[in-house]
Amino acid sequence: MPLRSLARFIALASVTLIACAPEPQEAGTCTLTDMPEVLVLRTLSFALADANGVSEGFDLDGVTSTEDGETGCGVADYTSPDGAPGIDNAFSRLEPALNSTEAKISVIEGLVQSAIDSGELLLTVELGGVDDWQTDQCVAGQVGQALGIPMLGTDGLLLDGQTFDRDEDIGVVGLSAGSISSGVFVAGGLSLDLPVQILNASLVFPLRDGQLRVELGEDDVYRGVLAGRVSAAYVLAVAKTQAVDPAVAELLGVVLTANGDFDDEDGTWCGAVSVVLKFEAVGAYFYGD
Repeated sequence: MPLRSLARFIALASVTLIACAPEPQEAGTCTLTDMPEVLVLRTLSFALADANGVSEGFDLDGVTSTEDGETGCGVADYTSPDGAPGIDNAFSRLEPALNSTEAKISVIEGLVQSAIDSGELLLTVELGGVDDWQTDQCVAGQVGQALGIPMLGTDGLLLDGQTFDRDEDIGVVGLSAGSISSGVFVAGGLSLDLPVQILNASLVFPLRDGQLRVELGEDDVYRGVLAGRVSAAYVLAVAKTQAVDPAVAELLGVVLTANGDFDDEDGTWCGAVSVVLKFEAVGAYFYGD
């Protein structure tokens, strides 16, 4: 597989979502209503840590890990922009290795943005029961995908207020009951399968133990992050079976193995890598709602 194909493989494997659970979750009176707020993502990119060790994201495992320490597989955590410790984002450590190939972060993100602009990748977030975007103790949520050809503004980004079809072939991902505090929605329970088309092969990658955060800005643009852990062994197995350049596959093996900060879901010690994605979204509608 040429390196540009590898870049597209990593890009699509990182962002296209289907549900691993068939039904959205509910908690008490916190449910999706008949008319939930619908958001459609207009940008999606990696949230990488800066040189000072600051990263957006979440403390996914509830501990603050240090380099070569006893927790987090000895992979150091980062600090959030507001100073909170324990942010898990081991994928940031892969950036130098990826940028040494044609599978650069900028190439991956460019492929993702092209897919959004063309309508190939229209990820949606639905929020039900929002009474107040400043404070609301019970908000239900789910993630899915839309179909349609979006209209773009003069800035080249997807316009607010468009109507799309639901992608009925892609199930929704139910979130655990969330809440809004100081204008920020946060929910957990985000366990996804990530389908990707590589040449003629349709593959699925598991993203587990995820969290989602969304904030409504004064410009009516929603901004947020989602995060979780991805199986390193699965990525490597796919790379090898799909005839990726052996040198690139070997490089991936080294950096993924060295930077695993979670156990894989099959129990493999330090066999998964945490990743954080940031996004912008605008309001949208579904036909028939």
